[in-house]
Amino acid sequence: MLFDPDRFLMYYADAFNGRDPEKLQSFFALDDPRFAVFEDISEDLFNGNSYGALLEGAFDATGEMSFELLRCDRFGDFAIIHALQKIVDEDNEDEGVIVEAQIRATMWVVLSGEEARVVAAHFSSSPFSTDVACPQGMCTE
Repeated sequence: MLFDPDRFLMYYADAFNGRDPEKLQSFFALDDPRFAVFEDISEDLFNGNSYGALLEGAFDATGEMSFELLRCDRFGDFAIIHALQKIVDEDNEDEGVIVEAQIRATMWVVLSGEEARVVAAHFSSSPFSTDVACPQGMCTE
């Protein structure tokens, strides 16, 4: 299978930005027994069922997602993607204030099926800023 990590990440972000939970879920191998996602932000380890339910909430999201690919290494039928995930949102309470979350993403992508799918991932917040306006990796401009 040909695999373009930039395209994969772009389509993943497009599914989120389109508020399409079903399309977003298609990027994850939720039915694979090896499936696991750890988010240090929530300190939760998700299996396929629980992460699938979490992705259902994408239609309520208000931010716009994008990725910056840092590195991708391919090992036969899987690839490891290292990227910065960015979610930018306007803070409705303080009109005009932009809130940006920067999340480090490491994803193990299975390439053996018809479509590339994430089977395991680790999402972690960027190191905390010393700026009071940037709690828990959320920065405002």
